[in-house]
This record gives sequence, structure tokens and C-alpha cells, in this order.
Amino acid sequence: MCRPTNNSTKQHRRVSLVEDISHVDQYINDQKVALHQECQTSSTASTSFSDDTLSISKENYVTGHYSDINVDYSVSNLVLGSGHYGTVRQCIHRATGQTYAAKSIEKSKVSRMDHLQREIQLLSMMNHENIINMVDCYEDETYIHIVTEKYTGGELFDKIVDNTTSNGCLCESEAARIIEQLLRAVDYLHDNDIVHRDIKPENLLFETRNEDSSIRLIDFGLSRTHFHGEEMMSNPVGTCYYFSPELLKGSYDRSTDMWSVGIVAYILLCGYPPFNGNSDQEIVAAIRQGRYTLVDGWADKSADAIDFIKCLLKRDPRRRWTAKQALMHPWLSNASTPMQM
Repeated sequence: MCRPTNNSTKQHRRVSLVEDISHVDQYINDQKVALHQECQTSSTASTSFSDDTLSISKENYVTGHYSDINVDYSVSNLVLGSGHYGTVRQCIHRATGQTYAAKSIEKSKVSRMDHLQREIQLLSMMNHENIINMVDCYEDETYIHIVTEKYTGGELFDKIVDNTTSNGCLCESEAARIIEQLLRAVDYLHDNDIVHRDIKPENLLFETRNEDSSIRLIDFGLSRTHFHGEEMMSNPVGTCYYFSPELLKGSYDRSTDMWSVGIVAYILLCGYPPFNGNSDQEIVAAIRQGRYTLVDGWADKSADAIDFIKCLLKRDPRRRWTAKQALMHPWLSNASTPMQM
């Protein structure tokens, strides 16, 4: 997602992970379902999984036992999406007739089973109206089948692309409605000592195509547990536009998620990221420099909106607002207040 560099007011590129894994993205009725792989800011091997508190089963099991998805679900032969690791198909629960999405991951193509197991274990812990809901998980000798609710409203990224003009992007009331739901999801995660580490518009889905649709935070492939007082995380993972300064320094905690929320809020209001570049290296350099402007697309934004951005994009994570603090910011309840000129 880049700021236009020519006469076009809607020139964007889809942001990617530092290590390009776009070939494993899946779509179900415009819903991207990522088959995950942890990404680094360098080509070195990832750190040991020992930095997490989740247990890892032995041998080649991910869930701990084998089970047959076809006992409980009628899985369609129609492939809705395919990628390097497997396929996504619609499935129907035999007992209830409810329709879901089944993501089938071919285990032989996954290099780090512990990362996949971590994601499944974290998803099994989730119970929040703004976070993807995993319904079931099955494992056989060849595949892992993750059954989730099916969301049909598309990505927030696409809404940004469709609405960005030279005057900005979404109206403040709509931007605030979306950010409030995202903050509630992040607050829930942090209350449960979980750090997402890859918050971005591509990982926010609308449940339906209705104008007032709720959003769901998805893709926990880079998430992990991290407790207060625990040694700082050091593995620089995620998507470069949303990297926090401390993540780039290799010493960060849950407040890195709040920086990412601030970046998303900035983009929703003006249509482009605060730290930009033509390559990952240029974007990282801009974040390290730490200067952003409130010029193009900001002329009609309220004082509350600008203050909200500044509260989240504080370079010092100790001064950056938490999710609970951000939820109390007046912008969320008074988004339509015009900026005083």
C-alpha cells in the first residue's frame, strides 16, 4: 500500500511479509485464509520454539491424535482456494447443516510443525466476537483440517483501496467504528497474555457485506504468548509497514501491537501509510527515522483523530497507550467532531 507517486490518486501495492509467502494465501468468497509461515527480517533461521510456553507434542502429531473430519462434516469437492500447503473448501456440519470453511494443510509441505501447532493452540483459546472463531480441528496421516466460521465481507485492505482518494479514505465515524472493534480484540488478547504480531488490514475481515458489518481479526501464525515481566521478545516478525521501532531493535513486548493499530488507524483516515518506501529496506529506514506527517488527506480531520494517532505512534513503548487506554479516547465516541482550524 504505497502513497501515489504519479497523477493517480489510487495507486496501491498490497503489503507483504518481509519474506514473500503470497503464494500460500487462500480466498473463500473474498476472505483470505493464510496458511502460515513465520517471517524474519533477515535470512537467518528462526529462533527456537522454546521461547513460548505452549507445549509441543512428540513425533509427527500436531493435534496429539488422528481423527476423521468426514465423520462430522460433509466436505465439498469444490476447491475454493489452493496454495503451496493445501486447499480450502466449504464444508457442512452433518448434524446441524451449518456451513463452514475447512482449510486442509498438507503436513509434508510444512517445514515447522511447531509453528502450526502453536497457531492451533492459540486459536483454540480464543472466544471473542472480533476474533476468528475456530470451530474444529482434525488431523490424519496426511493433513491438518482447520474448520472455522466463514466470513464473506472481504478484507479491510480492499475497503481501503476502494475508498482512497486525494482527500483521504474512510470517514472518521466509520474508521473509529472499525478501530474500536480492533482495539477490543487486541485488549482481549493482551488480557490473556497473547501478542498478535501481525496486525494489518489484510488480517481484518468483515463478517458480511453489510455496511455495518463487524470485523474479525485473523491469522495467528505469528502470534505467541508473552507474560508481564518475561524477557523481551527479540524475533523481528510481521509485515514491514507495521513494524514498531522497538521490534526493529530486537527488544519488544505487547505494545508492538498498539503501534500496528496506530498504523492501521492512520491508513484508514488518509489512505496511505505514515512510513513508506519502494522496498522493505526503505520502509524500515523510514520507521527508524521516525518522522511522519499529517498533511495530504488530513486537512479535514478532527483534533481528536490526530491526537489518537499521536497517542499510539509514540516511539517510546513505555509512553504508548495500551488498548484499554485507547478504548477510552474521546475520538472513538466523538468521531464526527470537526477539527478546529
